[in-house]
Amino acid sequence: MTSPTMRAAAAALLFLSVTACAGSAQKSGGAGRDTLVWASGAAPNSLDIAHGFNGASTTIQMAVLDTMVTLDDRGVPAPALAASWTQPDPASYEFTLREGVKFTDGSVLTADDAAYSLRRHLDPAVASQAASYFTTVKKVEAVGADKVRVTLTRPNPAFLAVAAVAWQVVPRKLAEAHPKDLGSPEVGTIGTGPFKVVKFSLTSGTVLERNDAYWGPKPALRRIEIKSITDAETLRMAVRSGEVDGTDGLNARDARKWTGLPGVTTFFYPSNNIAYLSMAVAAGPLKDVHVRRAIAHAVDRAALTGLMTAGHGGPATAMLPLPQLTAVYGDAVPAFPDQALDLAAAKAELAKSAYPDGFTLSVPYATGGDSATAMQAVAADLAKIGIKIVLEPNPGDKYMARMMAHDRLGIQYVSLTYGTPDPIEVLPDMISRGAAEPQGFNFSGYGSADLDTRLDTFASATGEARKTQLTGLLTEIAEQVPYVPLFYTDNAVALSDRFTATFGTWRFNYLTLVRPASGS
Repeated sequence: MTSPTMRAAAAALLFLSVTACAGSAQKSGGAGRDTLVWASGAAPNSLDIAHGFNGASTTIQMAVLDTMVTLDDRGVPAPALAASWTQPDPASYEFTLREGVKFTDGSVLTADDAAYSLRRHLDPAVASQAASYFTTVKKVEAVGADKVRVTLTRPNPAFLAVAAVAWQVVPRKLAEAHPKDLGSPEVGTIGTGPFKVVKFSLTSGTVLERNDAYWGPKPALRRIEIKSITDAETLRMAVRSGEVDGTDGLNARDARKWTGLPGVTTFFYPSNNIAYLSMAVAAGPLKDVHVRRAIAHAVDRAALTGLMTAGHGGPATAMLPLPQLTAVYGDAVPAFPDQALDLAAAKAELAKSAYPDGFTLSVPYATGGDSATAMQAVAADLAKIGIKIVLEPNPGDKYMARMMAHDRLGIQYVSLTYGTPDPIEVLPDMISRGAAEPQGFNFSGYGSADLDTRLDTFASATGEARKTQLTGLLTEIAEQVPYVPLFYTDNAVALSDRFTATFGTWRFNYLTLVRPASGS
């Protein structure tokens, strides 16, 4: 799930319209003008966010599963399955369900379904990848046929925003029967969204059909066929030939290869994304802060930004996506401690460490994507100060499974896109002890009881206190260097001119927004 030049990203709430043209010579990828053939650059692994919290999986989930609330074009919480809500006190919410909503199996949505769909993320037996989003949730209960009450451990201004991303609603009966394999090809999922799943295979793809009983605006497409094409050039040729109508699997660095395709519109828009290096601090050379600072000084982030974004992105100076920084600080983002490119400083830091003469480190990476390109560049940079990186290629799915299991973590290239304008969505992933457990996103393992307490305090802070606390947290990350922020990258989409759509930073369900172009 990626940002532009820094100035453009600061205006991340703007979105772009793509207007298609008629008369394309491109072949039709679908069976008709109301069928879209979509390709992702990675394979989805689950239709349940608890076990498939990644771009390829959540793209499909958002077309099938509604959340209780959503975000509008400004990133502000808005009604979805919940027609309205109140806040009886600063640490609780009461949601009123929309009337007459049904799951695609014909069963009626109940408050019990909605409550259980959130509560399951708190269950250790589920081992939800979204659990870190709901660490402040104390209790979730149905309080009547159409009302759900959520009680928090403390006030959390970000709760509605994260609920818009991760509180996907499924039937309780189905989820309760399948705590660990809901969303798998064998079990599937059932939602209330604009599309329903008629096929989900890890090898042969996914097929969605329009939910004609959908409670909201009916999607223009009747059918969406989704396939995975992990090789970038094969994907480009599939779009060029018309075998595929659209994809979000292109890399910004390959923009020039895409923008000239006949009958295809390629465009970029700001993303709530950050790419970074994660360094596991628990053992070995990376436990030494001087080693980590040496690595940060040695990596040529400007060159890497140019390589990876091709002008459709910008350098990251702190461990937050730029839209989240500007949501808190506006145009006055502080200057955080920066381990700028300086080989002399890198060698000096290494000399202070327990490894003054350097060392060798085996580093796995995912083949066929950004990870390979980025880690090759990083390895070349680190060789200049005596750190030898031995790269170990892994198929993308195996590499992701290994990372999420926290299996032999070391230096990882990570690129994550987040769903809300609130930094509390990101920071627990980076520095909470809970997220350092398997299935969490704290791949560095950096954390402490003090940081957990400070995160809790920050989550409920407002105004200048919020800015001060965020500055303190980001400053510690910059000084201790469990992460090296690299760059932001724009979201990129290529779409056949047979279709049109309006995309934006906070429009996650973009498959549902595509429609046939007039006159196509």
